[in-house]
Amino acid sequence: MQTKRHRGSFMLRLMVFGFSVAVGVLAFWLLGYIVRDIDRVNGPNYTQMLESQLPQELQDERRLLTAQLSELKQRIAATERRRQLTSQTTRDSQQTINQLLELKRNADENETSLSDGQQQALTDSLRLFLENQNQIQTLNAELSSLNDQLDQLQDDQEENTKAVERASRPIRYEYDSLLQRHQWRLAAYKLAVLIPLLLIFAWLFVRHAGGAYSMLVYAFGGAVVIRVLLVMHDHFPAIYFRYILILLSLAIATGVLVRLLRLMARPSRDWLVRQYRESYAHFFCPICDHPIQRGPLKFAAWTRRSLKKQTPIAVDGDWDALDQPYTCPCCETTLFEKCETCQGVRHSLLPACEKCGAGQGSASAE
Repeated sequence: MQTKRHRGSFMLRLMVFGFSVAVGVLAFWLLGYIVRDIDRVNGPNYTQMLESQLPQELQDERRLLTAQLSELKQRIAATERRRQLTSQTTRDSQQTINQLLELKRNADENETSLSDGQQQALTDSLRLFLENQNQIQTLNAELSSLNDQLDQLQDDQEENTKAVERASRPIRYEYDSLLQRHQWRLAAYKLAVLIPLLLIFAWLFVRHAGGAYSMLVYAFGGAVVIRVLLVMHDHFPAIYFRYILILLSLAIATGVLVRLLRLMARPSRDWLVRQYRESYAHFFCPICDHPIQRGPLKFAAWTRRSLKKQTPIAVDGDWDALDQPYTCPCCETTLFEKCETCQGVRHSLLPACEKCGAGQGSASAE
């Protein structure tokens, strides 16, 4: 006797689905931590390789030029600030001189003279103005010299950079080779953890697909499969990953198609019962899809699209007189027959009689 599988209530099915998603997310999260821990394995260090393999004179020259450029830029900035302060003092002195000259002009027009204090202020302002002008010219000359030195140092630094690039080119090639080798090593470490889990999932999928623990298997398996694909995407070259992904998808699609074709050629009992049940419920022959015109529907006509619009037909008289054995006139399949146990009319293609509950062939088995 086949064990019946109970579907459970809607809330129970919803909780099973929710916890299955939670298990899958947590498993994916856990595998992500494992993968990130593997990523902590130290790989080649480009800076250390440069320091150990680059000619020492180029490194010393680069450090010296960097220090000289930094010092020179600081001197230029300080000189520029001094020039700005001197320029501001010069503008203030010029404004004072203009005011004193305006006073002197008014005094000359009135045939008077400036006081000794005003005359001394005018003299001091003129002296300060001339000194500031000379200082500004000196600072401008100093800034020009510093900028020339800056241009020369930048040219020297550019030449040093080109020389460093030429000298570091083979080091860069070696670093890229070591880095690629390190990436392959990390991929091997990660796949060494994930591939056994993937094989376990494949075995569980074959053994428990459609079983009581199928949702648990799907949750863990989905997390492992997605993590494997992410690892391959991160470490495999794009051209390899593209082919691997296409071949994997082709293998999965082919496997599903073979399973479907096998199911159509040799359908399982549960699949047949589900198909027969749906066809009987919609009053269509499970074999050829012809409408089952029996009882009150003897002279009715409908399609699957118009079935929901049909008005229920009231039954007058004895239903037992209408409930008679029935054979599909299109494919000659017996759809309703007499039960061997209770002699009532039952569905021929369903496993149990709706009147007495007897299974097919139960009377002959007794």
